[in-house]
Parts: sequence; C-alpha cells; structure tokens
Amino acid sequence: MENVKPWQIVLIVVAFAALGFSLFKFGFGFGSSIPQTDGYMTVDIMTGQLYDIRKGKAKGVPLPAKNPDTGVRTLYPANHVDGLIWEIPQGYDSFLTENVRKGSKLGGNGFTIEVVSEDSIRIVLK
Repeated sequence: MENVKPWQIVLIVVAFAALGFSLFKFGFGFGSSIPQTDGYMTVDIMTGQLYDIRKGKAKGVPLPAKNPDTGVRTLYPANHVDGLIWEIPQGYDSFLTENVRKGSKLGGNGFTIEVVSEDSIRIVLK
C-alpha cells in the first residue's frame, strides 16, 4: 500500500463513482424510458381492410407489411381521419408507385382510403 500514490486513489474513487452512477441510471430502470409502440394500425390498400399488426416477439415491423393472406406488401400504416376514411402518411409515397396506385383503392389525393369496416384483423408477428 505504500507504493500507491494519492492520485491513484482519487482515480479509483472516481471510477467507482462513475460505475455506481451508471448502474443507478441505466441498470435499474429508474430513469425515464422511451415509450415504444407494440404495433401499428395498417390498411391493405388493395382491399381496404384494416389490420392491427402487433410485434409479439419480433424485433420490429417492416413497413409496408406483408398481407398474411396474399404474401404481398400491401399493408401500409394509416391514421384515422373521419368515419371510414383513413390516411397513409405521406412518407410512404415512394412505395406508392403508379402501378401500385392503379390496383389500389386509394382516393383522389393518393393517400386517403375508405376502409370496408371499422373492425380490424389482428396479426401478431413472431
């Protein structure tokens, strides 16, 4: 112990303080956590059917998502506007090519769609 210099003791104390603070802040969950969604309300742009996609054990939800019946990526996230009218966020316009829009039920502006029912089909990704 006689070979230990005072600055080394200070360095060890600071290291333990930093470790204790890190464990307190990040290890025990006392800090504020970032809220994460467990799913998305999507609409099949070809049929107008609502799908409630839940993550389950999946790490994420790739959007546009695959329709479980057809296997084609036609499930786009949607926000409720009014009644049976839903709207796809404009950030997805690069996925909505002219060929996709032709066969779809998208409205005049290309982002709204009238769904067939307010009831949604729940899908849980694994």
